[in-house]
Amino acid sequence: MKKLPSKVYVSGYEYIIEEMSEKLHKEREAYGDCCNDKKLIRIYCGTVLSVTRDTLLHEILHAVWHLSYLQNNEEEEKAICRISTALIGFFDDPRNAKVKSFLMDPSNDRPTTKAK
Repeated sequence: MKKLPSKVYVSGYEYIIEEMSEKLHKEREAYGDCCNDKKLIRIYCGTVLSVTRDTLLHEILHAVWHLSYLQNNEEEEKAICRISTALIGFFDDPRNAKVKSFLMDPSNDRPTTKAK
């Protein structure tokens, strides 16, 4: 399995990424969590890579939610579950290769015409 990245930047804030222990995974009945106060994301890696990836994106979206001052907490989990799974599906669909390349290429920020 791929190694988890050690950090992620969300709206300019550095979040540390750590592996969640099996004990905590079982106690919390969760594959991940996000502590916005500590800027810490923990991910359980004892599963298939697709679940780990979905969970990491899910927890990043919790950070986005918090940093965007979205306050409706009862809708947060429902919205983030749906969005993270849909985005992983988008990223994994080979038919989206050109769109992903366009979205992820920072050279797209450069002007398309040469300055005189």
